[in-house]
Amino acid sequence: MDRRRFLAAAGASALAFPALADDLPVPPSGEIAFKVLRNGTPIGEHHINFTRCGDALRAEINADMAVKLAGITVFRYQAQAVECWQGGAFQTLDSQVNHNGTKLEVHAQPITGGYAIQSTKAGDYTYTGQPPMLPMTYWNKAMLNAMILNVETGRHYPAIVNSPGWNYLPTAEGGRLLAQRFDITGKLHLSLWYDQSGQWAGLEFHISGDETFQKYVSS
Repeated sequence: MDRRRFLAAAGASALAFPALADDLPVPPSGEIAFKVLRNGTPIGEHHINFTRCGDALRAEINADMAVKLAGITVFRYQAQAVECWQGGAFQTLDSQVNHNGTKLEVHAQPITGGYAIQSTKAGDYTYTGQPPMLPMTYWNKAMLNAMILNVETGRHYPAIVNSPGWNYLPTAEGGRLLAQRFDITGKLHLSLWYDQSGQWAGLEFHISGDETFQKYVSS
């Protein structure tokens, strides 16, 4: 695939979910759900489910996308990750990705002043210092001010962030969602949106070519 353009819009159902004392941006439902489309055709889903015990938070991430031509799967992407927080601080990450047949894993564990990383692609290393490291799972807006850990490759990089303002995103049901856009440059080249509650509301990035991939809110 020469070009990938992702637009994500996030939403939550109406089930009760306790507020977090540390103000992590978890929706009241405890879930963020996305419908994924390629050139307007549904190709998969992306879900983040949150559970907590006391001041501990667990985020389970599952994404599954398949592009088919004439009924034959020509591209498959599956990602599963578990992200753990304690007292509002990121603790651990365990991710497994199948990128069209290439299996990749990333694991992060806390050490003094930072994290120890084990990954299939980037190898094993430690990161300490500032800014603090956060995983590239998008749901936490604090990622924009962090050293970003790529949960597929295990590589890390800072982000250069600029916000051109607020705009409306479409939803899967044809509605609109008001969110603030953040354009990220540097090693990363993508745009993110966060809604008026500070929850993740959209994502978009490009690679040269003519394919469009979108993620729309499932409300």
